[in-house]
Amino acid sequence: MSTHAARLARLFTPYYACRINAQIVHPNVSRLVKPNELESALARPLQVSIYEPRQPSHYLAATLSYGIINGHPFMDGNKRTAFFLANEYLRAMGLAGLADNGKVGVVYDDISKLADGYVNTAAGRLNVQELADSIGRWQ
Repeated sequence: MSTHAARLARLFTPYYACRINAQIVHPNVSRLVKPNELESALARPLQVSIYEPRQPSHYLAATLSYGIINGHPFMDGNKRTAFFLANEYLRAMGLAGLADNGKVGVVYDDISKLADGYVNTAAGRLNVQELADSIGRWQ
């Protein structure tokens, strides 16, 4: 996974995350209020892959989400941006996405449970491992 994480660290840039957030909060204006927090969140999967190389891919995606949710780098849309980036992170690794299990256009009723994991993380009720477990159930 560390080779994928190094490659993905070059793809998942602050510019990319800002563009995603802009699409998510449209028609409102996207505002990056904590650029250092965004860079830190985007660097988390690479750091984990180096120092904890046995962590599964869904844990790496969870660290990315956790950093964005708790760092709150954007004025609006942090949880939505975190969900989208984790989904795309897994897909970029060649794995199934979170919401559709790799089948484009298929929506599952249990997606609300996954969304609850993101809300609970933002509320401080889940740590990164618990968020990773929630994401891992969809892999």
